[in-house]
Amino acid sequence: MSFCSKCGNEITDNSALYCQRCGVNVKSEINAVKREVSLQYPKRNTIKIAIGLLAIALVVSIVWAIVTTLRLSSTETTLKQSLVTLSQTQNELVNTKQQLTNIQITLTTTQDALTQTKTELSQAQSQLDTARTELTSAKTQLSTTQTQLASTQSQLSSANTELASTKSQLSDTKSQLTSSQQQLADDQKTLAALGITVHSATTAWDFNGQQWTHTDNTQAGNPTWNQLTTFISRDTTDQHPYNIQSFNCVNYASIVYNNAETSNIESAVVILTLRNEPIGHAVDAFITSDYGMVYVDCTAQDTIARIKVGKTYRAVSPGDILPNQDRNDSWWDALSNNYYYLPNVYGGQAVVDSIDFYW
Repeated sequence: MSFCSKCGNEITDNSALYCQRCGVNVKSEINAVKREVSLQYPKRNTIKIAIGLLAIALVVSIVWAIVTTLRLSSTETTLKQSLVTLSQTQNELVNTKQQLTNIQITLTTTQDALTQTKTELSQAQSQLDTARTELTSAKTQLSTTQTQLASTQSQLSSANTELASTKSQLSDTKSQLTSSQQQLADDQKTLAALGITVHSATTAWDFNGQQWTHTDNTQAGNPTWNQLTTFISRDTTDQHPYNIQSFNCVNYASIVYNNAETSNIESAVVILTLRNEPIGHAVDAFITSDYGMVYVDCTAQDTIARIKVGKTYRAVSPGDILPNQDRNDSWWDALSNNYYYLPNVYGGQAVVDSIDFYW
């Protein structure tokens, strides 16, 4: 065991060159000590050496204490500085914690905002998908509309062509209408001169203060003379008993009219006004396709009649007249017997004053 001669520190490492405490070269001191030890001093020198060593140890202890005190003071200063630094660090940590809290709040708010944004984006995407679907549908409808428009334009072009043709036809029709109106005016003047008035098919028959109904057949046509006489011979209306109050000439004429229309034969009821007579007469009229107008009177008997304004009313059985004699006034006037007439109030033959047709 050896000790440092300067500070008294125990030298545990025999191979060490310097004292670990004070840094003195311990090898030279050990060698010196060895030399001194090898010398034989008297006891008095040993005491002096011990006192010296104690003094040295005391000095070393004092130095060590001073150094330790300085070190402790430095350590205390460093510690105080560390405490200050620690306090500052704690404050900074508190501030950092607050900042982190604020950041966390901000992050939470941002997260909520992001969630809301995601929701809005999802809604926007859904709306976009809907808009795309609607756009696709609109495109389809537009394509369909364009096709329809093209078709409509084609139809319009055709319609314009037809319209031009129709206008041309209308112009021709107007010309024909003007001609027909002139012809109608001429016919009306002619009929007026003949004492004939033609009434509309929708006009009710008014005779002796009563109105009579009829059945009109728009498909009915003009018969031949033979077809007409055949129809008259088969019709049984004339067999109904005559009664001036309950079944008079208008009843006969109305029933024959309806029966003829039902048989597809066009007919008209003709109301006669007799000159200076309070009561007129009713018969039927037919336009035959081969002999023209023929008057038929089925009042209690079937007859072919001569009806002409200013002429006496006369009628004969269908078998007593030929079709070419129907409008021959000389033939009618020459009849002396076998004909029927309407008596006037004076006992003579009634004269036709006006003729009203009801088709």
